[in-house]
Amino acid sequence: MKLKQRLILIAAMLMLSLQATANDPVSGENSHYKNLIDRTGSPYYMQDFARGEHQRFSPLFDLGAWHGHLLPSDDNIGSFTGPAIISEEYLNFIAPYLEKLSVYKDQSHKVKLAMNSYSLPGALVQELTGDGVSIRMELRFVSNRTSLVKTQITTKKPLILRWEGRLVSKLTAQDGIAKDARSPFEVYPQLLPQWQVSDNTITLKFGKVRAHGQLLTSGSSQLQLHKTLSVNTTHEALSYASDTTIDSDTTFYTTYSYLLNSQEAANEQAIIKDVLNQPELYLARSATRWQGYINSALRPLASADERHKKLAVKSIETLIGNWRSKAGAVGFDTVSPAVTGRWFSGNQTWPWDSYKHAFALATFHPVLAKQNLNAVFEHQITANDAVRPWDVGFIPDLVAYNLSPERGGDGTNWNERNTKPSLAAWAVWQVYEYTNDKQWLAEIFPKLVSYRNWWLTNRDHNGNGVPEYGATVDKAHTTDDGKLRFEVQTATGWAAQSGLENYKDQLIAHLQKQIKIPAQTAASWESGRDDAAVFGFISSEQLAKYIKNGGKATDWHVGFAENFDKAGRLIGYSLLQESVDQASYMAADNRYLSKIAKELNYPRQASYFLKQATKLRAYINRCMFDRTTGYYYDIEIAPQPLASGCAGKPLVKRGKGPEGWSPLFNQVATVEQAQQVVDVMLDEKEFNTYVPLGSAALSNPAFGADIYWRGRVWLDQLYFGLVGMSHYGYCEKAQQLSEQLLTHADGLLASAPIRENYNPLTGEQQGAPNFSWSAAHLLLIMQKQGRWCE
Repeated sequence: MKLKQRLILIAAMLMLSLQATANDPVSGENSHYKNLIDRTGSPYYMQDFARGEHQRFSPLFDLGAWHGHLLPSDDNIGSFTGPAIISEEYLNFIAPYLEKLSVYKDQSHKVKLAMNSYSLPGALVQELTGDGVSIRMELRFVSNRTSLVKTQITTKKPLILRWEGRLVSKLTAQDGIAKDARSPFEVYPQLLPQWQVSDNTITLKFGKVRAHGQLLTSGSSQLQLHKTLSVNTTHEALSYASDTTIDSDTTFYTTYSYLLNSQEAANEQAIIKDVLNQPELYLARSATRWQGYINSALRPLASADERHKKLAVKSIETLIGNWRSKAGAVGFDTVSPAVTGRWFSGNQTWPWDSYKHAFALATFHPVLAKQNLNAVFEHQITANDAVRPWDVGFIPDLVAYNLSPERGGDGTNWNERNTKPSLAAWAVWQVYEYTNDKQWLAEIFPKLVSYRNWWLTNRDHNGNGVPEYGATVDKAHTTDDGKLRFEVQTATGWAAQSGLENYKDQLIAHLQKQIKIPAQTAASWESGRDDAAVFGFISSEQLAKYIKNGGKATDWHVGFAENFDKAGRLIGYSLLQESVDQASYMAADNRYLSKIAKELNYPRQASYFLKQATKLRAYINRCMFDRTTGYYYDIEIAPQPLASGCAGKPLVKRGKGPEGWSPLFNQVATVEQAQQVVDVMLDEKEFNTYVPLGSAALSNPAFGADIYWRGRVWLDQLYFGLVGMSHYGYCEKAQQLSEQLLTHADGLLASAPIRENYNPLTGEQQGAPNFSWSAAHLLLIMQKQGRWCE
């Protein structure tokens, strides 16, 4: 975005802010965007799972806070249920309700209330009425640790107000049925809180729990409630009750704060005090902020279709809900894949996800987009790294709240076994266009260059400038004496083996793929497509069918190479195949690096990177395109380069996947080649399914509609496909396929949370709910509706 356009946008947002404040933003929200995500539920279990191990409720989170709230089911009228707390790296519910309000005319006459509740972008609202009493409760987040509830009670007679709170009494449910009915405080006795109560404050202090995979607390984490109304409170180990009386109309405010440690608790007190001193200002800021998000994100929408607008806003809600403010080992705000995803919560940050998040966030929250990218590069490996100094420029696959044991922490999610594809400069350039922050661009440019150089140093086994996916030197892949790890299946189980030459021998001896090699898993993770067919993954049933139809088991064996530095030190492993998607991403990466260098007035670097992009483009089109099938494929690295200069022949035998349209997305395909690829994409026997552009073609021997990366529709790959089509003028076809997605993917246009992926044949929701990169690409698709070729 040019500076003039940016200034116009800022001015428009300022006018919007002033107008919204003048018009009472707290009560005047746009009703078009009510209940875009179903946020109703009463969590009676600490872990209330559905569809595998993902939380089945979708709380409201905002501003990077580490706790979230729900609208109540009918049995808990008068409360915002939960809260959910993010215990460092895992989402858990701590209560079905923690502040449930009931009103009485006298000690024995409870007023029966009827409820109208709804969610708005950034807010939860309850409207309660009954027998001369009306109550309106509104909840919004006002800091990155605190939410605020405004309660307005209208009454002509005195009332007794009573609140009750109760902690969860059961551990785990699956699809609403008890799976483990034990009390969480029996399983984790240290979690049992210490209560501190006064006339307007309740504090629950939790003990230290280090249950990896389940629950992590520091020993000084706490949940605080502060009221502007004085009450009398009594409590037991797992519950409390408060009461007070009012004589007339009354408005009061309550803050909720979840604080991860004692330092945060100390820091937040001044903020809580200020919020309760001027609560209306904070509520107005929240409403204005959300209106700014919506207006910025919707501005590119050419379509006036309310479906498109609602889905765009739903996408914004999803991305903002997964925003976590800095904490633990992550020193920047970030956006996690899915706060309700079992393994995706906390501030867990993957580069593959974050590049996509940032690209979409730039259109309505460029500051957060920049923070998200800063979080990715924060732990980039430098020459003085104590753990892996040979990996200079490497970006870990996953950083999180807790460092790994190798780095002095106790984290089990932190992952340095692999990195992710080269989309960084693509995302950085998008953020720069929306911020015009040249200082930030100058700071991140050498990091981008270092990352690019790492690929060519540590992942280019044959030294031809086309990197491979692979795995790092890591305890998961490498024995203490520096040999490649793998396992061979025997009659009694899996037997540990080691050594690259031994691995080659065992591949020949075990033709039915009875070998597990962790480096293969890491290489597939490095691609971002975890069990894709192109990396040798196929089920035993599919393999048997493939062999019956004349194929060979060896077609699915993957080869590995060891990479060494000039001193002979092992620095990593490469698959013996060059991947067309990574080659295409790197071609585009070079092109964006050239643009950045030109913007920063580095003409020699700008020229160099542009030449590298051109060189890669020529190689991809010469070596990775199969004329017979009209599609792009990875190529298998032969013992010697072919006469054409190619490293080997295309891996047609492992079928077609979305990697084949990456040359279109990255604008490296020729016009003629693009036409043939689009024909395959539009073929109903290939990718043009009920929900189109899945992660494997119907003709792929390893296709399965419910297999993670061998059939399911991932919205990033779908978006790449649509954009690739539009780059080559197939705008109407891109529009057509995007409409198929909207009408056929279950729940997208209803109140279901946005999912990780969708079934290509039925549209069924699959994977984690409230998934960020799906939301990011849906927002981008909505912004392209009706204008794919602009």
